[in-house]
Amino acid sequence: MDYKSINFADKFEQFKDQWSPKVIAQMNDYQFKLVKIKGDFVWHDHLDIMRIKK
Repeated sequence: MDYKSINFADKFEQFKDQWSPKVIAQMNDYQFKLVKIKGDFVWHDHLDIMRIKK
C-alpha cells in the first residue's frame, strides 16, 4: 500500500463552509477530518463523567 503525506493548506483551500467537517483521508476503518471554525473555540472536557475502565 502506498502512503503519501497530506498538505493541510491545500485541503483547507478546497472548501469554504464552516462547522462542517470534511473527510480528507481514510485508512482502514478510520476517517481523518478537517473543519473550519469561526470565532473562538474553547476546548473542554468532562472530568466528572465516569470513564470506562479496561
